[in-house]
Amino acid sequence: MSKWKHLAPPWAATQYKYWPPAWMKHEKIRPWRFDKGVYARLPGHYIKRKLELVSREPIPVHWRPVQGKYKIHPRTGERVRIQNVAIPVMYPKEADQGLWGGEGVIKGYRKKKIKNRWIPSWWVPTIRKRVLYSEILDRWMEITMTERAMMLIDDAYGFDFYILKTHETDLKSQLGMDLKREMLLTLVRKSMYPDNPEKQQKIYNKYKKFIVPEYEAEWIGLSLEDAVKKKLAMEEKRRTPVALQDIYTEELVESLQSGEFFKDQEQVKPKTLWEKIKPLIFEDTKETDKKKKSR
Repeated sequence: MSKWKHLAPPWAATQYKYWPPAWMKHEKIRPWRFDKGVYARLPGHYIKRKLELVSREPIPVHWRPVQGKYKIHPRTGERVRIQNVAIPVMYPKEADQGLWGGEGVIKGYRKKKIKNRWIPSWWVPTIRKRVLYSEILDRWMEITMTERAMMLIDDAYGFDFYILKTHETDLKSQLGMDLKREMLLTLVRKSMYPDNPEKQQKIYNKYKKFIVPEYEAEWIGLSLEDAVKKKLAMEEKRRTPVALQDIYTEELVESLQSGEFFKDQEQVKPKTLWEKIKPLIFEDTKETDKKKKSR
């Protein structure tokens, strides 16, 4: 892990002693992977984003951290160190198919009455279907959401702003990351509103501060499995040779479809019989003159 050691979190000092926190186990991201095999050949900006994903702590949703380092114990009156321990939250597959705003499923225990035993319980967020509109993509989408996600969209002044502003650690949704990648590629390529240049420029100026290079936007939000598949496909495409016959055939078909082939044929004028014979006659006369001079 020598190359990415300065970007790795403290718990990833060695793969044997420290393990990632409970809320990161489902991601299967291990910083020491990026020094061997195909993982080491992944783009540097992608690896940096993945390590930032495991090293950056998410915004607390189900608990409130206490400020400060110490507090006074209410009974003994002694100074006690404050321990901010996050509540373990589980994110099922359904969370990747919608926008839950960082909420998840919590497992715990509760009592119905004081004398009763502790009963294992599950707390699940309330999910509702909502129809949202994206200015950049110019389409309506029906997405399963929580009340917190809708409040965050209102605080960000729009659905597009919420997707582009929110970090992957706080978004916790594969759907959200796919939408972010699609929005960034649309902005970079300026493919939105092709029939309305004024609106296209207006939307571009509105969201231009989020624009990243195209080669970087193509990798945003990809899981490790998808990134490895994409990298192997790119390497395989470079490795397989292409016959010149196939290249020339494609160029000929494109020129025929675009009409450039016929334009080139019109520019080339057919030669007359005299134009064809003229160079041959002059070549013969030049050779006879050379022979006479040599004699």
